[in-house]
Amino acid sequence: SSGINAEYGELVGAANGTRFEFSPLSRGVVKTLSERIAAVGGAALIIDYGENTLTSDFTFRAFRNHEQVNPLEDLGLCDLTADVNWRDLAANVGEGVKVHGPINQSDFLTLMGIGERFKQMYGKVPEEKRDSFIHALDFLCSPDQMGARFKVMCITRSSDPTPFCFET
Repeated sequence: SSGINAEYGELVGAANGTRFEFSPLSRGVVKTLSERIAAVGGAALIIDYGENTLTSDFTFRAFRNHEQVNPLEDLGLCDLTADVNWRDLAANVGEGVKVHGPINQSDFLTLMGIGERFKQMYGKVPEEKRDSFIHALDFLCSPDQMGARFKVMCITRSSDPTPFCFET
């Protein structure tokens, strides 16, 4: 029906087994943010993990002590999580705003100058903490760590220029 197409339009024609995350609360938050930005200006920068495509992977999972565990075991003692559905967030912004991205976190941080900042700070880091400092940069930016897994999306007024790190 047309109601289903409006609500789940991205699934029309999707292959069997395709999964997606649906969060009415996230839709409400992005709608409220976009209404506020349209009315008074400013911007929203949203950073989280997830893909900008539909997937056959099941993204709902649980973590305990930094290890992935069965979400049905140890109820109440685990962190439950699911990937952000970036396409759904972008499709649910209000009038008077535009969406930029999402782009990979590594691209965003690189364009924002993380390499230069790292060079400035490295000499100030005590010798015994330098390996940890290098590891932290790698963890944030490496494609096999958070660099590609995390995405960055920006919402601005429609009349505002595109933020430089989102220019294509």
